[in-house]
Amino acid sequence: MKFKILLENMGLSDKEAKVYLVLLELNDATSSEIAKRANVKRPTTYVILNQLKERGIVSYVKKNNVQYFRGLHPSLLLEDQYNRYMKLKAALPDLVGLHEKYAVQPQITLYEGREGLMSILEDTLTTSTELLCWADVQLASKSTLEDYYPIYSQKKVKRKLPLRGIFAYDQTSLRLKKNGQKDLREIYLIPKEKFPFKNEINIYDDKVAIVSHEDEVGVIIQNQNITDTQRSIFEFGFEYAKLLEKKILSAADLAFLDDDSEFLGEDLGQY
Repeated sequence: MKFKILLENMGLSDKEAKVYLVLLELNDATSSEIAKRANVKRPTTYVILNQLKERGIVSYVKKNNVQYFRGLHPSLLLEDQYNRYMKLKAALPDLVGLHEKYAVQPQITLYEGREGLMSILEDTLTTSTELLCWADVQLASKSTLEDYYPIYSQKKVKRKLPLRGIFAYDQTSLRLKKNGQKDLREIYLIPKEKFPFKNEINIYDDKVAIVSHEDEVGVIIQNQNITDTQRSIFEFGFEYAKLLEKKILSAADLAFLDDDSEFLGEDLGQY
């Protein structure tokens, strides 16, 4: 049994190993004798013998018009392994090139409907990096995911996933900004009329997730270069949003944010 396992580890199939071991024991044998001894059907045995002959570890002779097969020295298995290795080594540059060609092509997955959009947001919870987000919170809060966002938010906080966001200014996003520290988010608000967000965009790991709440459709693009570029664009926007926010927040807004009492209203989601 141990020899059979050894032969299988060297690339022979279960039946090939059985037939080859029988050949080593019998020296010369007909296909019917080999089939009986190896407990393999005769037609299958004949196919296997030809496969082993092609690998260079079986030969045959004819005696009185009867074909006898012979197992060649086991050291030839090493030579066969070496030849296979050299062929693989020679083909390796082409194989690596093929891998790299398709590895850099973006993987794009389309999602539709409520369940599809939930799948996108659930995927963002698998991130090993912080979440970067552009969104109109009010638009998202009135979407088909209205009841899902609070659940998502709880999951995000429980998993201790920080979020930085650039959100369209309104009273909804202002309330979320107030609870930012508790909910692990740092957000800045920009004027909605000047920068209307029709889509929600999440950037994380090597992925960019885009959700159109009005159309109930979304997509995840997985590609490191695309994600790195989107991350850089976000960083630029984030710094600019800090400046814009100072211009649009009223004295009442600032007083609301500085109020130490915690806002007890509805938490509208991941933001």
